[in-house]
Amino acid sequence: MRLFIRIFLALFAVSLLGGCGFKDIDKRFFVVALGIDQSDNEKKPYRLTLQLAVPSPKIEPGASKTQIETIDSQSIAEGVRMLKAYVDKELDFGHCKVFLIGEKLARKDYQDLLQWMSRRRDIQSVADIAIGKPDAESLLQVQPLSERYPGNTLFLSFGADGTESSYTYVESVSDFSRRASEKGLDPLMPVIYKDTKESFIINRTALLNKKRVKLILSSAESQLYNQLANDFTKSSMHGMFEGMDLVVAITAIHSNFRIGKQNGEDTITVNIKMRVVFEEAPKGLYDEQWRPIEISLNQEYAKSCLALLKKIQKANVDPIGFGLRYRANHPGKDVWKEWKSIYPNIAFKVNADIRIEGTGLIK
Repeated sequence: MRLFIRIFLALFAVSLLGGCGFKDIDKRFFVVALGIDQSDNEKKPYRLTLQLAVPSPKIEPGASKTQIETIDSQSIAEGVRMLKAYVDKELDFGHCKVFLIGEKLARKDYQDLLQWMSRRRDIQSVADIAIGKPDAESLLQVQPLSERYPGNTLFLSFGADGTESSYTYVESVSDFSRRASEKGLDPLMPVIYKDTKESFIINRTALLNKKRVKLILSSAESQLYNQLANDFTKSSMHGMFEGMDLVVAITAIHSNFRIGKQNGEDTITVNIKMRVVFEEAPKGLYDEQWRPIEISLNQEYAKSCLALLKKIQKANVDPIGFGLRYRANHPGKDVWKEWKSIYPNIAFKVNADIRIEGTGLIK
């Protein structure tokens, strides 16, 4: 009798199991990049562009094959579902490495697309996110001649496996989501321009508040921000000394800041220590005294940093996290209101300490 009950229970449990929903890899379309733009249709405000990987037996420069699908929709989730009717395979976002937001949409409101990316379970939190200028659709149409795998050019532009440019700020979906919700820390994203039909330019950075783009830094300001906020060493700086152009490569950099009062005034003091070597300099500089050159470089660098910090302050954004530090050091119920009243008028003081280590391989 017990054996009969066991057999019955086993058969009953098996009958409750559903069929397998797994689909083979040859029945899937892997989305390697997604672009989201603002369309000109008020009833369908979102334009979605999918870059789909087309498998190829060749692995060589120029062998990359992709399929582009575009649709206008009322919502992002609805557009993705509608795009399934455009292809013969299941769409898979598990390999989507790059998300591009059109500049027009980023200047209006990015919260809806951030909600969608945060909720969808098959989107990687480590995927890169950037702003496409003039729009994401045209950038995804670019076909780099050196691309070996579908969508790999953009991914290598942001990852450490490829180029590491001091002008390129790298932002992930998870960090962008955190910054978009954290009080005292605002989001920022790299800006991608289309150079030609075969290449991109990624040398500018957009600063955003909790809703839209507020400021786009120039290439020089983007490099300076990477040095100031991320201690980016693979970079350089330009200076002048007695009418001579000097270019130095940064071998080590460390920066920190503190918020307090100086002479009764709220002040953010930024301290920067840097070690450099010359990349471009007049002959004979090796035999000169370096201390006057260091003082000149300190003054120029501190002036540039001060101008950048004031520009960011004027845009009323805080990508470095001054407000987050203030909240951590001043617990209280009304601390956030206090900081919002302090930040627009707070003073900045920059102390630069640049030390020259050598003139490169030649004197």
